[in-house]
Formats: sequence, structure tokens, C-alpha cells
Amino acid sequence: MPELGIRSTYSQSPFQILINDDNGLISTGSAFFYDFEEENFLITNWHNVSGKHFLTDEKLDKTSDRLPTNIEAKLATNIGGTNGFTTIAHKIEIYEDYNPIWFEHPVLGSKCDVIAIPIARNKNLADNFHYPSNLISQIRIPVKPGNTAFVIGFPKSISVYIGLPIWKSGYIASEPFYNVTIGGKVSKLGGLELGLDLPAFFIDTQTKEGMSGSPVFANYIGNWDMTNPYEPIDPDAKDFNSRNNIAIGENRLEFIGCYSGRIGKQEEGATLGLCWRKDVIDLICKTRKIGEHPHVGKINE
Repeated sequence: MPELGIRSTYSQSPFQILINDDNGLISTGSAFFYDFEEENFLITNWHNVSGKHFLTDEKLDKTSDRLPTNIEAKLATNIGGTNGFTTIAHKIEIYEDYNPIWFEHPVLGSKCDVIAIPIARNKNLADNFHYPSNLISQIRIPVKPGNTAFVIGFPKSISVYIGLPIWKSGYIASEPFYNVTIGGKVSKLGGLELGLDLPAFFIDTQTKEGMSGSPVFANYIGNWDMTNPYEPIDPDAKDFNSRNNIAIGENRLEFIGCYSGRIGKQEEGATLGLCWRKDVIDLICKTRKIGEHPHVGKINE
């Protein structure tokens, strides 16, 4: 790790997206590359490409009629000469013949605030940048409530150096294996009722606009089995010292999902944001369900 240079591969993973209509910039967001079965996808939020709230279907900017027609990904790109590389905005179409090109959740559709766009890696991208977030580390950690979680993106459009992201920290605030219920009511039986069940978990963090679509990484410090992180380890076992899958006093990160910000009055008041789990992204990439048009219904169907 160089003392004078970028000190974390995780800082080199996400990138800022510019959200445009035909007249130019509307807003900014965050995105990252994701590998599924050796195919590259751009992952971000549905509300970034639609300009609408994924639950209420209301426009995010109620003061304007502007809606996204394309995005630009600011990617670290080789420019030659002595300057090496810098971030350059690469245009990415989100519609073809007025139909969306993104994939969305096969059951929830736009009620899941994650989309995937299959995209080949540009040959001019800097080799050590924008590695798929789910491939940076193959070491698994115990992902539990109370773990520190890092949301790495671009709050309020802020970046540093050539366009490196900002790390915002928080904590995993709910059991990550179980879905959350949005808009539910208190029930005498079980948890909340009459709400929308979403395949996500809560993160307690103070994020800002522009971080929507950021990759989220959980952090764990301690001792654990790296192949089965939820299996208790026994230092007194006869084979303990000969095992090569035990982390001792390690500090590691694991990719756990895609952030989409605080949603709903209850959750916003509790400073709770959503992290959509990794298995949700896998399902979207696997099923390849083309998104419904967010404004006029799907055309030419």
C-alpha cells in the first residue's frame, strides 16, 4: 500500500453518475460494477433512472417537469501522456426505441429500488479502477446487526482528487437475513402488518442525496471461520493451529448490497436507510426482466 496514493481498493470501486435529460444535468447519483456469471453489470437505483420515488411513484423533483433520458458514468479513463488518467463522463443510454434497457426485480418490479444494466467494460478504463464490488474480496465475514457498514458514494455530488468517493459509516440496524416491512402498522401478532415486504435490511446512517446506488460493505474485526463465518471456532480443537481458514485478529470488509437511502416518514425520522441484499442483485441479473417504462407504460409490447 503506497503512502502517497490511493490507499483502498474499495475507494476505486464505485463511480458517480450524472443523471440527464435532453437539456443536460438533472441530478447526480452513485453506481458500481457487479459481476454475475462473468458478465459485467452497472448497478444503481431505480429512482436514479426514473426520477420517481420507487414506493409512491411520485416525481422526486416536484418543481420541474424534467425526467431522466440518459445517464453518464464518470469512470477513471486513460488519457495518455504524462497525466495518466482522470475521470471522464461516458454516456450510457437507458432507453432503446423508447423502451427501458435496464433489468429490474422479476416480482417486485419498480418496488425494488435496484436496477442492472449489462455493460461491457470500456477498453480505455484504468486497469485498477471500478473492479466489480462483489469481487474485491472473496473472504466472507460474520454479517450481523451492529456491524459497521460503509456506504461509499458521492453525497451532495462531493468527490475528491480525480473523482474518488466519500465513505459514510453507519451500522447494520436490523437482522440482515430478514426482510423489512415498509408502511406497516403495529400488530398484536408478530411484527408489523399491512405493509410492503421488501428484500432489504436497515442501516442506521446519516447519508445525503447523491449516495443513492452506492455499494455497501460490512466490516468485521476479530476471529472467525472465513469459509463458514457463522460457525463457532474452537481454539482448543486439535486441528485449530493447522487450519488455513481461520482469521485471527483480522479486519475485513464484505460486499453486502446496494444502498437506496431513507424512505418513508417513519424510516426517515428514525434515520434508517435501506440496503438491498446481494441476493436481490443476483436475482435481477439472472432473470433479466426488462424494466417497465416508468412514465408511459411499456411501449411496443
